[in-house]
Amino acid sequence: MELVTSKPVENDFLMQQIPRLNNRYLLSFSRDDTCMEYFLCSRRTGEQISKALIVSHEVFSGSLYVSRFYPELYKQINCKYLSAACFYLMVHHAAGVFQLLDKCRVNLETDNEVFLQFYARLQDFHFYIRHARPAQKVYLTGNYRETAVFTDLVRSHV
Repeated sequence: MELVTSKPVENDFLMQQIPRLNNRYLLSFSRDDTCMEYFLCSRRTGEQISKALIVSHEVFSGSLYVSRFYPELYKQINCKYLSAACFYLMVHHAAGVFQLLDKCRVNLETDNEVFLQFYARLQDFHFYIRHARPAQKVYLTGNYRETAVFTDLVRSHV
């Protein structure tokens, strides 16, 4: 019996935006068991842009939970689409570190408006509202699908 594996697909958006992100910013991480915190710093100045990027591995369900994602790239000049590239890079890196299979779930909670303006537009994840929460909050579920994303540039945080 031969094991058949699928090849990661390429995404044109990722092939354009992730190199843009990597040219301007360094994404590093710190791991504490099943939790990973990511840090985004300017390559030019070394200034930390964001530290509120946290992804956890939900061991029993075999999924990822994005508990915090505020890259604050909107405050930077000429950064359209880089928040999306940062999200893709984080999720793909975390899925690789935790050795999660293709098509595992990605879960998170956010404002309804943020879902409509950001997460609903991340087409590869197919996010949908799993539960409505009080105060215009929603619990989202999507799918991680292995994509040809080079995550070796994500370094351990010092």
